[in-house]
Formats: sequence, C-alpha cells, structure tokens
Amino acid sequence: MKNFIFISPNFPTNYWKFCRELKNNGMNVLGIGDQPYDELDYHLKESLHEYYKVGSLENYDEVYRAVAFFAFKYGPIDWLESNNEYWLE
Repeated sequence: MKNFIFISPNFPTNYWKFCRELKNNGMNVLGIGDQPYDELDYHLKESLHEYYKVGSLENYDEVYRAVAFFAFKYGPIDWLESNNEYWLE
C-alpha cells in the first residue's frame, strides 16, 4: 500500500472526496492539519487512515515530526500534497 500524506485535508471542504477516492484506489491516506480531529467532516474522517493534529501548519518542526511519525509507523511516504491555497506563496 502506498502512503499519501494530505496536509490540511479539510480545505477545501469538498476535498474529502479526493481522499475517499485515494483510499478506494488502495492508498493509505494520512492527514496532517491544525484543526481538531473532532471538528473534521465525518466523510473526511472516514476517508483518512490516520490524522495528526499540529498546533500550527507554519511550524516546520511540528509538521516535520508529523511526517516522520507517519514514515516510522507506515513506511516510506510516496506522496505529499496540499490543496490549500494558503501554501501558494
């Protein structure tokens, strides 16, 4: 199984469908975000294998530790993606 990390998977709100289709195609979908897990959309939670909450996505060390945790637990990370326009800068 390939490991796909989606940073800020809750934005945009309809992208849970993207996560669902990744999961349906055999990907291990792992989310990293700053929104509490309990506040994520139900469909998104069902589409993620695991979610790692960080205090701030601007904190490089926190996000790095989240990616390292997933790599340690699930093996090599095959893809890392974010569709949050915030990152375009």
